[in-house]
Amino acid sequence: MSNFGLPPKPTMPGPNASDTDRLKYQQDMQNYQFALQQAVNAITQEGVTKSNLQKAAHDAIMQMINNLR
Repeated sequence: MSNFGLPPKPTMPGPNASDTDRLKYQQDMQNYQFALQQAVNAITQEGVTKSNLQKAAHDAIMQMINNLR
């Protein structure tokens, strides 16, 4: 696993690889791409959560300022 929790990228089989090796590579690549997409989704969700928290804090501060007027 890398620092980001991703599996290592599969290495492409050589030109003389068997059909089984080629199919295994395709499956490994699909799993790798799925893991990448899951990581992107997690990062995006984390950003949305932070953005929502920042907006809530901003709105609360603006409401307090408006209440002082």
